Amino acid sequence: MPKIIPELREKLLFAARKRFLEDEAHDFSTRQLAADCGVAAGTVYNYFPTKEALMAAVMLEDWQISLTRMEKAAERAESISKGFSELETLLRAFSKPYLPVWRTYNHPAPLPEYHTVLIRQLSRILDLLLQRTDKRCTETERTVLAELLLAASLRAEGTGERLIPVIEKIIA
Repeated sequence: MPKIIPELREKLLFAARKRFLEDEAHDFSTRQLAADCGVAAGTVYNYFPTKEALMAAVMLEDWQISLTRMEKAAERAESISKGFSELETLLRAFSKPYLPVWRTYNHPAPLPEYHTVLIRQLSRILDLLLQRTDKRCTETERTVLAELLLAASLRAEGTGERLIPVIEKIIA
C-alpha cells in the first residue's frame, strides 16, 4: 500500500498550479513537479495517476472557487445587465489562464458530458441572478442564456455587453 504523506496532495496541487498558470509551463514533467515538492516522482502517482488527472484536480479546485464567486455576484447584482457582465468577467478570469493548457491537450474527452454539466451549473447561477432581479424564464431560456454567457466569456471582452439586448428579449 502506498505511503500517504499528510498535506502532500495540497502541496502537489499548489506546485502544479504554479507551473500551469504562473510559469505557463504546462508541459512540465512529473519529475519536475516531484522535485518542486521534494519527493520522488513515484510518490506523485500515489495521489494522481496521470498528469492529466493532476491538471483536472487543479482546474476543479479553481472552478469551485469561481462558482462560489459567481454565485455571490448573482446574489448581489443590481440588474440583469450588470449581473451578466460580472458573471462574464468572472468566467473569463477562470478560463483565460487555462487556455494555453487546453490548447496543448488535444486528447479526446467526453466533452458533451462536461459541457452539459457546465451549462447546468451556469444555468443555476443565472437562476440566482433572475431571482435577485425578479425576472423569470423557462429552463430552456436559462440554458440559452448559459450558452451565451459561456460564448461571451471566451470571446473579446465586452462581448457580453453587446448581448444585453438579446438577453433582455429572452427574459421579457
